[in-house]
Amino acid sequence: MDRKTLLIGLALGALSALGPLATDMYLGALPSMASDLGGTDADMQLSVMTFFAGFTLGQLFYGPISDRTGRKPMVYVALSIFAIASLGCLFAATADQLLALRFLQGIGGSIGMVISTAVIRDLFTGHAATKLMSLVVLVLGISPILAPLVGSLILEVGTWRVIFAVLTGFAVLCAILVSALLPETRMQELRIHSKPADALKWYSRLLVSRSFIPYAGTLALVQGGFFAYIAGSSFVLINVYGLSPLVYSLVFGFNAVGLGIGTQIAARLSQRIGTRSIVKACTLVYAGAAVLLLAMQLGGAANLISVCTLLFVLVTALGGIMPSCNILTMESHGAIAGTAAALMGALGFGAGAASSFAIGLFDDGTALPMIAVIAGCAVASTLVAHLTFRDAKLAQPERA
Repeated sequence: MDRKTLLIGLALGALSALGPLATDMYLGALPSMASDLGGTDADMQLSVMTFFAGFTLGQLFYGPISDRTGRKPMVYVALSIFAIASLGCLFAATADQLLALRFLQGIGGSIGMVISTAVIRDLFTGHAATKLMSLVVLVLGISPILAPLVGSLILEVGTWRVIFAVLTGFAVLCAILVSALLPETRMQELRIHSKPADALKWYSRLLVSRSFIPYAGTLALVQGGFFAYIAGSSFVLINVYGLSPLVYSLVFGFNAVGLGIGTQIAARLSQRIGTRSIVKACTLVYAGAAVLLLAMQLGGAANLISVCTLLFVLVTALGGIMPSCNILTMESHGAIAGTAAALMGALGFGAGAASSFAIGLFDDGTALPMIAVIAGCAVASTLVAHLTFRDAKLAQPERA
């Protein structure tokens, strides 16, 4: 991978990190935020859900528009929205205000993955795309390591409000990186023929496309389980198992290392065994760990060690699934890359919003709601992958 591609990967990784940072950095502060804002634990879990809801809707807008205007103009619009919403969260006085501002923050933060996916498809297909996407996901995987740690350190010297000031500054940094490192990748001739008004037509076609929906559906189900883990893990590990916010952030960061390991294994094996085979194998590991965790919880055998160990295993498996499904979903849709990336992202984060809502709705003070949602998503994604994927390897690398 040459220097220019590495720099593009860095810029895309920073953009993609907007969402995880906005989600993970404040997880350790959720219990204290509930008290400070006069809300409940369920209200704070819903703040994760409202962020995902905004994330979902934002992608549906940015993707088709970026096919017409180019990728970079929409990045600057979204970063402005994210920065303004983050400042609003900084000054929020009630739980309801926070929920509304988190929705707006999600709309701005959604630019990262949709533009990263579209840019990669603009430039590459096949194994080359897998390598660059794995680099982006690796950078993306670092943010969950740093975010809870930074958030916990901020809480040692200040309040949770400072976290949102830091997020505002990160949006400014992203704008600088995009300006300096990211070229415009959407070709002019493709922009001319792109019509954002046709987005609904393309969305309806993609939803029944044999080359799109099996992979996007698997990815959505996987992300549903992943975001259930994000939304529920702080309450489970802090409130149920008694970890401090700092120790929780270390556990969360260690699991993010597993995510990075999974992405790199997938990148190395994609040419040898095929991307579809990677997804099938990793979904089996994901489902096995999740079902075992659920069985232990229902049987009363779950403890801190077993929960942390199995969460690490399933998050590592997710590292192999997510970039691989991403590439499989986009492989045949280069001409409408932004639109396809938008729908793929919307499905994934829509599933994330639904799973986060389910955890808040069925909150009973135990780990069961989180674990049950994760297990359900894991089994469903495994069934979809094994029943619908065609046995064919990705094409060899080529320029889009």
